[in-house]
Amino acid sequence: MKILLVVPSLNVPSYKGLAKVSLELLEGLKKKGIEVEIYEVHKEKKNYFKTLTLVPLKELLAKVSIIHSTVPELGTFFRLIKKFKNVKTVVTFHDFIPLRLAEELSFKFQSLVKLYTIFMWKNACWSDKVIAVSKQTADDLKKFFGREVDAIIPPGVDEKFKPIQIKKEKLTLGFFANFSYRKNVKFAIDTFKILKKKIDCKLIIAGGKLQTIYQRQYDVKKLIKNLKDVEVLGYIPDEKVVELYNSFDFFIFPSIYEGFGIPILEAQACGIPTLVLENAKIPPEVTEKAIKCSSPEDASNKILELWNDCKEYEKIRKEGIKHAKKFSWESFVESYIKVYESLL
Repeated sequence: MKILLVVPSLNVPSYKGLAKVSLELLEGLKKKGIEVEIYEVHKEKKNYFKTLTLVPLKELLAKVSIIHSTVPELGTFFRLIKKFKNVKTVVTFHDFIPLRLAEELSFKFQSLVKLYTIFMWKNACWSDKVIAVSKQTADDLKKFFGREVDAIIPPGVDEKFKPIQIKKEKLTLGFFANFSYRKNVKFAIDTFKILKKKIDCKLIIAGGKLQTIYQRQYDVKKLIKNLKDVEVLGYIPDEKVVELYNSFDFFIFPSIYEGFGIPILEAQACGIPTLVLENAKIPPEVTEKAIKCSSPEDASNKILELWNDCKEYEKIRKEGIKHAKKFSWESFVESYIKVYESLL
């Protein structure tokens, strides 16, 4: 069995979750002794023209038994390719942000983005095996394209995410994501403002600029103007992420929509109680042990209540750690191997 793995990028700082998932799959398959050829489409810089030209050419010429596209737009021409060569195909769907939130997030070139997504993703559904990262994404696939998934394979959580002792001078809230409207950093800042009036606390904002022309960004400097005890860290290198999570007493993740939501589990693996929006579209299997909040006022009240109840705080910490352990990269890789083997 030889596999061509077609990925958008392996550059985690630029491509975040998509690159992380692709990298873990690549390394995991190699550890299992499976022969893998990798094609990194946006290795140096984004070039969407390659998706329509060089990607299908590479897939057509590759001497492999299985082609796996880790995002749907890189598997658009699978149906055509299979007419010219004997190869099995796999495609993974992560989320439906371009179809669900284009208007709400005021995407630039909104109509063009939707048309491009519908064309590319609908054709990707002709793959031999279609995988979703969550039941939520599987349901969206059925709703938008009428395609049942062949398997749901969630990402994993690195074993490095665990509690470590970090000295804190005061109650510390944390936000770690890009500053786009979807990730909703304003919610975290508003929560801090309310809580600050009740108790001495600190807010750490990390993540920084989103590398896309499509989604709007919050002006964080403007939002925190004249606020004390707010620290903006921007981009965090991978080797510092565990330390970052552990520097929080509470992790605020007020994203409007996630195909999965790995940061929730990473924070919980570190023993950090995590708050999410109760009406957010995030897979329930991920938010099962998160604290649901309806507003910044509600979030600040729940934080204060927990902070004053040591036993309940410790209970939530332990439940989060236990829950995060359900998701492993080893299980993730083994599930994909089973999919590949079923094709052969």
